[in-house]
Amino acid sequence: MSILSEDKDLISALQSSPNGVKIEPGEVISGRVIAKEKGKILVDLGGVSTGVISGRELIDPFGTAKKCQIGDEVLVFVLEDENEEGMVVLSFRKASQMRAWDKFLEMKDSGETMEVVAKEANKGGLMVDAMGVKAFLPVSQLAPVHYPRVDGANAQAILSHLEAYIGQKFTVRVITIDMEVRKVVVSEREAMSDIRDKELLNVHVGDIAKGVVNGLVKFGAFVTFGTLEGLIHISEITWGHIKTPGEALKIGQEVDCMIIGIDGEKISLSTKRLIPDPWIGRVKAFEIGSRVKGNVNKVSEYGIFVTLGDEVTGLVHNSEFSLSEEGEKYREGDEVEVTVLEINESDHSLKLSFKTPEEKAGKKNANKKEKGDEETKELEK
Repeated sequence: MSILSEDKDLISALQSSPNGVKIEPGEVISGRVIAKEKGKILVDLGGVSTGVISGRELIDPFGTAKKCQIGDEVLVFVLEDENEEGMVVLSFRKASQMRAWDKFLEMKDSGETMEVVAKEANKGGLMVDAMGVKAFLPVSQLAPVHYPRVDGANAQAILSHLEAYIGQKFTVRVITIDMEVRKVVVSEREAMSDIRDKELLNVHVGDIAKGVVNGLVKFGAFVTFGTLEGLIHISEITWGHIKTPGEALKIGQEVDCMIIGIDGEKISLSTKRLIPDPWIGRVKAFEIGSRVKGNVNKVSEYGIFVTLGDEVTGLVHNSEFSLSEEGEKYREGDEVEVTVLEINESDHSLKLSFKTPEEKAGKKNANKKEKGDEETKELEK
C-alpha cells in the first residue's frame, strides 16, 4: 500500500499527462521508489527519468524517507531537472510543505490540533515550524501558562520572555489561512479551550488550588493550575503590607491558593486566606473601654491614626478629641493615650478616642439631662 494513499487523486492527475510525469523545477510530481541507500533514495519518474533525494531534502514532518519502501509511490518536489550524474534532483521536504497547506485547510475545518516547534521570536509572538511551513503564533493566542505577564506591556520584556520558548513544542490549532500570501496563524489558546472549559466546570469558590506563579505585575501575581490561570491581587497575597508582589512571591514558586471569585474565565485567588489573620490575634490584647498608649502614625484632616502595640492602627476621629486636646497639634511619633471604642475584625478597623470613659459617660449624662430639661419645658408650656 502506498504511504501517500491520501494523495491518490493528485497522483492520478499527475500521471494522466502524456508522458506520465511533467519534469520541471518547482513542480510536485509522482514517482516510485526503486532504491534506498544510506543518505539517498532513488525514484523512478514514469520510466522517463530517475530522480535522487539526498541530504536535508530527505527530511520532512511526515517521515516519508523512513516509511517508504521499494515499490512505494511517493510525491516529490523537483528542485533541478538534471544534476552532474544526469538525475533529476528531488525533495521530500519541499513536497511536504506543499502537502501541508492542504492539511492546514482540513485542520481549520475539523479543529484538529498539531504540534509545532518555536523557531523565532518577535514582539508580536512566535514563528513556529508547522509541518515544515513557517506559521505565526501571536502572543494573544498563547495559553495562560505561556503568556508573558509583564508590567506596562513592556515590549522588550515581552520579547525576552518569548525568546525563552525557542526550541519548545506547542500544541496548536489552525485559526487563519491566507493562501494568496501563504500565511497561516495558529493558536495554543484555542487548542486548549476544550480542556480549559472542562476544568472550569470543576472549580468553585472556596476550593484550594495548587499552582505555580507565572507572572508578577504591580497589582498582583498570576498563578497557573492545569490549563487555568488566576490572579492573586496584591491585597490578597499576605496579611501584612507589601509594596510589590515580588516581596512575597517569585516566578516559578509553587503555591496553594483559595479560589475567591470566578467570572467567566477570570479567576480570583488568595494566599493570605489560607493562613490565620495575625491582626485578629493582636487585637485580642485590647478590651472595649480600656485605656492604652500608642504613637501617632498619621495626622489627617478628619482625625489622627494611632498605632497600638504590634502594628495595630486605629483612628481617633476629630469628634473624639477631649476638651483638653482641642486645638492641640499632634505630630507623627508623639506618644498618646486613647480609649478603645470599637474593634471591627471584618475590615481591620479600630475606633479610638482621646476621651476617657468617664468623659464619655459624663457627656452622655449631660445629653440626657439636656434632653430631659427640654421635655420638661415643653410640658410646662
